[in-house]
Amino acid sequence: MKKISALTTLALVLAAAAGNVAARPGHHDGWGPRHAQRYGRVVDVNPIYDTVEVNVPEQYCNDSYLGGVASDLNQVQLAGAVAGGVVGGLAGDQLSQGRAVMTVAGTVLGATIGYQVGPRVAEYYPAADWFPAGCETVDRIETSEELVGYRVKYRYRGHVYHTRTHEHPGKRIRVDRRARPIHF
Repeated sequence: MKKISALTTLALVLAAAAGNVAARPGHHDGWGPRHAQRYGRVVDVNPIYDTVEVNVPEQYCNDSYLGGVASDLNQVQLAGAVAGGVVGGLAGDQLSQGRAVMTVAGTVLGATIGYQVGPRVAEYYPAADWFPAGCETVDRIETSEELVGYRVKYRYRGHVYHTRTHEHPGKRIRVDRRARPIHF
C-alpha cells in the first residue's frame, strides 16, 4: 500500500514539475529562446493575375417616329393621308350600309383631310409623344486582369523554396522548422 501511495505522490510531483516548466515564459507552442522565429530571404516575387469577365449592360434607344416615318413634311402628310383614308373609308362604309361608291368617297375625303391636317397635328403633338422611344438593353462583356496572389521564391539555410502567398511578403518570409511559410 505504501508503494502505491509513494508512486502516486511521485507521479503528482513529476506532473506538477512538467506543468511548471511548460508555463515558463518563452515555452509556449514550441517557440522559445531555443526556437526563435525563423525567416527565409525572399529571392523573387512574381504577381499572379487572373482574367475576370464582367457583364456590363448598355441601353440603346431609338427615338425616331415609327422607325423613321414622319421625319419630314412629306412623310407627315403621307401618314396623315393614309390614316384619314382608313378612317374615312370605314365611316363611309358604315353610313352607306356597304355601298361601294360611298366607301370610296369616304376614303378619298378622309385621305384629303388627313393629308392637310397631319402636319398641323404633328406641330402640336410631337411624334415622340405618340410613339415612345424603343429601347433595347445589350450585354457587353468586359475583361480585366485581377491580382490573385504572388509566386514567391525564398532561400532558407542554403536551400531554395517556392510558395504562393496572398500578400506580397516583402524582403523576408517567416517559416517554421521545416522551412514552410507561416501565415500566408
